[in-house]
Amino acid sequence: MAYVFGDGYDCYAATADAILGYWDSGATIGSISLSAGRFAGSQCVHFANATASNMIKSSAVNDAIHHISCAFRQTATISGTTLGLYFQLTDVAANQCCIVFRSDGTILLTSATPGGTVLATYAGAVTAVNTWFQFEFEVVINNTTGSFKVRKNGSTTDDHSTTGINTRPGANTYANKLTVGMQAAVNAQQIDDLLWRSDASGVPWCGDIRCYTRMPASDAAVQFARAPNPSLVSQTNAAGASTTSKAANLGCMSAFTASFDGTITTGTVAVSVGATGNMKVAIYDAARAVVLATSSAIVNPVSGNNTFTLTAPLTVTKGTVYYLATDQDVTIVYNSTTGNFTFTTTYASFPAASPSTTGASAAPTFVVSIVPTNAGLVNETLQDGTTSYVYDSTVNDADFYTIAPIAVTPVSVVAVTTRGFLQKSDAGTRGAQVQMKSGAVTVGSTPTLLSSSFGWLWRTDLTDPNTTAAWTAAAVNNVQCGVKVTS
Repeated sequence: MAYVFGDGYDCYAATADAILGYWDSGATIGSISLSAGRFAGSQCVHFANATASNMIKSSAVNDAIHHISCAFRQTATISGTTLGLYFQLTDVAANQCCIVFRSDGTILLTSATPGGTVLATYAGAVTAVNTWFQFEFEVVINNTTGSFKVRKNGSTTDDHSTTGINTRPGANTYANKLTVGMQAAVNAQQIDDLLWRSDASGVPWCGDIRCYTRMPASDAAVQFARAPNPSLVSQTNAAGASTTSKAANLGCMSAFTASFDGTITTGTVAVSVGATGNMKVAIYDAARAVVLATSSAIVNPVSGNNTFTLTAPLTVTKGTVYYLATDQDVTIVYNSTTGNFTFTTTYASFPAASPSTTGASAAPTFVVSIVPTNAGLVNETLQDGTTSYVYDSTVNDADFYTIAPIAVTPVSVVAVTTRGFLQKSDAGTRGAQVQMKSGAVTVGSTPTLLSSSFGWLWRTDLTDPNTTAAWTAAAVNNVQCGVKVTS
């Protein structure tokens, strides 16, 4: 039975997050840190003087042939003979062998433990500091015909091969546990894009691989409630004691950044002195050129917060800058704070595209209300716990979200892992599973009773459940994922 497990380390706010149900356990896990990864926007795990730190995963599958792929970088001088980061294969009862990165750029295969008898030496594997190298290792567990082969940076032939060695000091000709650890203090060794695959009869070489971490993009079909609920208010500038008087046909606009994916339908603008006349609100894009939404007129605005309503809901994207603009047909005194731009547009022509703007010292205080999507509450790359989330207690209720597409088209897809970070918040038992839908077929992780602390639920699919064939990039881009209440 083939086994596969991988990690791009991109979902963790802290390294301790890794052992909350994804990795099984870890020693002195807090001594391992997270750093900028191999590719822009990604993370790697950083072993810096973290002796005895490790992360452990058991497969529960007794396989003789193991492939371990990873990207490796050393940020300290390549010199000396200190044994550093290692991959140890174990059959639970006994340690079989270790792949060890030495501080001089040599990779060793040792018997049983990182400091055990050297079985193979791959000199010159790492040749430059602060440079990512990708390695794929093949280890065959056997007491007489064991072997160690390495391919570097996607090579299609072996860069190193040692055969006819004893990689099985234990009694069993297999391994079912992987430990990623640190033997001694080698300042700054890092790994990213880890993949462990095993099989009893053979594992194909996959070459240089990359983990693409993709988050929910939009709601496909949702039943869970939102928290905070029902809307999140983005206060873009706080009202102060100051006021600003804006003459008729003198517009003003201030920037705000959407705090969540969602829609804006309403908001408020603070007026200091009520007026007899009309005012209106519009929302522009970040370039202050395109009118994205316009409100109905606010007739005879009163002192205090005046609610505006957009004529059509505006969909906004988390982290994107927008500009809220106001204009009026009479002089209005607003509560104010520091503003961005003023412009001259007659109220009758407001809003106009690409108004000519000048700097401003004050602008009306406003608040926009963003009603988030369910996907927008669970799409943070680094988990934020109960800051934003969805929740449900009705058995068989489920959420499905579309997923952001892969930015490039990969040559092949090794596997798709669906992950969710869940906890229960009620007093009784509560079970759940993460689900992935491809085409007409929905698959889920094993229904699991949740803890009152957050932890990972996950499943990995080596083939497309919809076709039972190898994944295509198009199929990966079209999957939906989500969560289901099972008990």
